[in-house]
Amino acid sequence: MTTVRFSVLGPLTAVQDGTPVPVTVGKLRVLLATLLLRPNEVVPADLLAERLWGRRAPVNPRKVLRTYVVRLRQTLDLRDLIVTMPDGYLARLRTDQLDLLRFRALLHEAGQAGDPLTERRLLHEALALWRGPVCAGVASETLQQIDVPPLAELHVHTLERRIELDAGLGEHASLVAELRALTAEHPFRERLWAQLMTALYRTGRQAEALETYRTVFRLLQDELGIAPNAELRRLHQAMLAQSPVDAPDDLSDPPPPVPPRQLPAGVPAFVGRADELTALTAGTGAATVTGDAAATGVAAITGAAAVTGDAAVTVSVIDGMPGVGKTALAVRAAHLLAPHHPGGQLFLNLRAHSQDDPPLDPADALDRLLRALGLPGEHVPERLDDRAGLYRSLLARRRVLVVLDDAASEAQVRPLLPGGGGCHVLITSRRRLSGLDVTHALSLDPLPAADAITLFARTAGAGRVAGSPRHLLAAVVEHCGRLPLAIRVTAARLRSHPTWRLTHLLDRLSDPRQPLRAGQRSVTAALDLSYRNLDEPQRQAYRLLGLNPAADHAVGAAAALMDTHPVRTERLLEQLLDAHLIEEPAPGHYRFHHLVRAHATQAAATVNASERRAALARLLAHHARLASEGTQADGAIGCRRT
Repeated sequence: MTTVRFSVLGPLTAVQDGTPVPVTVGKLRVLLATLLLRPNEVVPADLLAERLWGRRAPVNPRKVLRTYVVRLRQTLDLRDLIVTMPDGYLARLRTDQLDLLRFRALLHEAGQAGDPLTERRLLHEALALWRGPVCAGVASETLQQIDVPPLAELHVHTLERRIELDAGLGEHASLVAELRALTAEHPFRERLWAQLMTALYRTGRQAEALETYRTVFRLLQDELGIAPNAELRRLHQAMLAQSPVDAPDDLSDPPPPVPPRQLPAGVPAFVGRADELTALTAGTGAATVTGDAAATGVAAITGAAAVTGDAAVTVSVIDGMPGVGKTALAVRAAHLLAPHHPGGQLFLNLRAHSQDDPPLDPADALDRLLRALGLPGEHVPERLDDRAGLYRSLLARRRVLVVLDDAASEAQVRPLLPGGGGCHVLITSRRRLSGLDVTHALSLDPLPAADAITLFARTAGAGRVAGSPRHLLAAVVEHCGRLPLAIRVTAARLRSHPTWRLTHLLDRLSDPRQPLRAGQRSVTAALDLSYRNLDEPQRQAYRLLGLNPAADHAVGAAAALMDTHPVRTERLLEQLLDAHLIEEPAPGHYRFHHLVRAHATQAAATVNASERRAALARLLAHHARLASEGTQADGAIGCRRT
């Protein structure tokens, strides 16, 4: 059986059954490197295209990309290793097949080691895998600017920790030469300078240690206009006083964790939303990411590359009715944005509409975010304001993507927003969060008919609907309200019943007595949670609107149903509009999406008989009065039998 092993911790190499296999074509090297830097992860086709061509992509980049993938598979016989996925490609690799995977595994083992000797041995073994800069010689400016710096930062942090462990065993003399080379290579890493000063001092070279301090002092003053940090100053004073010098306090910490990569997998058959994705990802890469995070003097707890100080936070809010595809769109956009945020990607479900749990408290949300950024639990402050301040500090001058799913309110979200640093925040909510200052605000509508049909066909499987008349497909997705959630569930139900034909499915969807209403039930469950989260006046308004047989709810007709003043009625209607339980097709006129209308009708069934009769009598009197005045009714006349 053929075995291929790869190396990216240095020049990109491939070895097949012990024999090096050259990958000489530049684009194939870029493609292979991009996949190997994300082993066992689905790499979106758009990201691969960006690494291959930057902003100079060909007319049909996906077609050319497919050609490159075929050539790469042929070059290295990688049919089983490079897997085609619905939205991209995946390099399926074992730990022994890629040095990056082995490096990460050794770091994890070292972090779990119970004694310094074992940790030191594992770190030496991990660092021995490095043969130079990551993917040296791979000709992709985007890859070198975005993908390489976080790994380079992790490499230096690991070196610092290994040197600390070596020093703990008294190997100061052997460390001096290595530390001189490292401080020359990374002149703004004060931690390395502190280690060099300590090694010199402990080997009896006090004068050289003091001269080292003067060197770094002049360097920081001349280049950055700052003084050495407190640890370097403490070491300097101890040496001047000829006092015993301990290892620098901050060198006892283990290497920082790998930047968080918390994004969930994207929806396999994502369809449409091209304009929305363009709006959410517009301006990607506009903030400058430095090639060497160490050169900025910023030690990122996430291992992120630093950004320029004037970079701003981008906040995008996606709202819409239940089942319209808010989370799927946010996750899709997040995967496209992730390569531009090397500081990591955070994902947090705020649980505004959880069946089992209450909405996540902002303090608890911050606790989770801080821990995900690598902060030990015992260092998380108690107070909400302190947590928010520390969170903003950790994200300052770093490019981190934060996805906050299913937000309940502005108050829940506001403490979770970074203060600056070029971060990007994606928020989904069933409510319009109009109280937030946002960069983009998108209200999602149901899918266009063509996209809805495509989604149904892809989810059900091309073989299940091949040759089906388009009008039947259109009828099915209309029964689903063109809502992605209902479409996916209904298509999955068709796929799970091989004997069903599309006409059979449509008959069941059309007949409320039939048991198959899976897609609608999913939306109904989501609507139940939205209804539950309304306050009682809003729930009452929703129930009474469900009594109106008219498709259109004008303010006057709604006021008659609710027996309230038009001003209060309009306020209630606006609140339901903000919750995406009604739509406003024209100023002053409101209506239900037809699946929401079915839900509201069910809610109206809980109105007691006397209240129902009184509400419908008021509505009928309202239309009669308009008719007697010769005014066109502001809603269709009619009512159900009671």
